[in-house]
This record gives sequence, C-alpha cells and structure tokens, in this order.
Amino acid sequence: MFKYMSCLMIIFLLCGCAGLPGVKNIEVFDEGDFVAGGLQDTINAAAYSRLPDYEKLTFEVRWLGLRIGTLTTSIMGIKNYNGRDVYILEAAMKTDDFFSKIYKIEDRFISYMDVEKLYTLRHEVYRRDGKYKKDAITEFDQANHKAYFKNFIDNSEKAFDIPSGVHDILSGSYYFRVLELKLGGGVEYYVCNNESNYHFYGFVRSKATIKLPALAKEKREAILLEPYAKLKGKKVDKGRVSAYFSADKRRLPLMAIVKGPIFTEVTISLVKIE
Repeated sequence: MFKYMSCLMIIFLLCGCAGLPGVKNIEVFDEGDFVAGGLQDTINAAAYSRLPDYEKLTFEVRWLGLRIGTLTTSIMGIKNYNGRDVYILEAAMKTDDFFSKIYKIEDRFISYMDVEKLYTLRHEVYRRDGKYKKDAITEFDQANHKAYFKNFIDNSEKAFDIPSGVHDILSGSYYFRVLELKLGGGVEYYVCNNESNYHFYGFVRSKATIKLPALAKEKREAILLEPYAKLKGKKVDKGRVSAYFSADKRRLPLMAIVKGPIFTEVTISLVKIE
C-alpha cells in the first residue's frame, strides 16, 4: 500500500482515475478540517491566460486522518531551454519524521513547460519510496511527436510516440489552471506518465464553499473537479479523486480527497501560499 502513497499525493493535481456518473451538484458535507457546501452553478472569474512567474504552494497530507507529510508545488521562474521560454515547475513530497520510520518518501518531480504553447518539453523524476528508487528524465520532441526516456538507475532507454501537445503529470496540472471552465462541462487532453499516454478527462461538477483553517477563517469559492483517464481506449479505474480549485482567476488547488484500495484514503489540503 505505502508503495503507491507518493503517486496518490501527486495524482490529485491532475490524473485521478475514476469512473463518474452523470454530472450533478454536490451536497453539503463535512470532512474533518474543512467544510464544503453547494453554491450557484456559475463561474464568474475567467482563468488567467498565463501562469505567474513565481509561486509556491504547501499542502498538508493526511492518510486516514493521520498527518504523514507535506507536498509542495512551485513555479520557479522562466528560463530558456533549447530556444524556448519555459516555466520551471516542481512538486516535492516528503514524509514527516515519525511516518518516515514506517515508510519514508522523498520524491521530486520537475517539468519544463513551454510558456507559449503550454505543453511539456522535459520531465524529471527523482523518487525515493522506501527501498524503491527512480532517477529518470523524459525529453519531449513535440514537433515530431516523439519522447525519449532515460532511467539513470539501470541506464535503460526508450523512445516512444506521443500525441500532439501532450503533457506530463505536472505540466498537465498547471495547464488546467489556464483553461476556461463551464460548470457541468469538462476538459480533456493527453498526459504522459510512466512512458504511457493517457487520455485525461476532467469533469467540472459544481461550485462549493471551502473553509481551510490553515488559510485563516474565511470561506473560499471553489470548483469541484472529478477526473478520470483512459489508456489505449480503456478506462483506468484505480481510485477516485475529488479535487477543489479556487473559483477565482488563479485556479489554485485548494484541497483533494483521494480514495484508493482498501485502507487508502488520503486528504490533501492547502496550508500556505507564497
């Protein structure tokens, strides 16, 4: 179970894989440290057309109510990469000292996202999950629809085809934040993960009010997104994600509940904005 914990941490940013019934409004409910309730089904604020140059978000991660660590996501500025201006994106998951004695996770993901085209050009993975290790880089040739993967642990390499405009899991989560959304509608695009191309679908179910005690006491308007994915035309069904993004122009990820196999329920909530 713990082997998949870091994947659950990052999955709420984008690609929770769950089948969904018809789109409908949520009911008022209480989930421990946050409260959400129904709101009118309108989105008044259009998303920004580009990302901020710098941003750092810190999330608290709980497993079955027990705090196990933190997840940070960052936009670390813009640089030139192979003649293109790119956002440098980073996500890092680290377990707390206590939980690390049971199962230590120290993972880092880095993406180079084209500022103009808003797709990925490079994705780096540095994972330490218990005894599992992975240091790998994937280069994306978007013009020729090819990706080139290299694992620096076992020196394996792989070239494979990619769809036009494909994202990695990290660039895809930021891409969602600049899209125009319509309640009751959805978004779709391709995401490359573990050298496979997933067709990602995100359904915008409704709006809600979210109260996160760590971010003062005011309530925030949020958009409820429920995603799923297909691989080679077949639905991937390994869990269920409910993710809440702010309904303002920033589309900040505020909170998520990730439900997986037995004894796997992870709650991720935003605690700090920098």
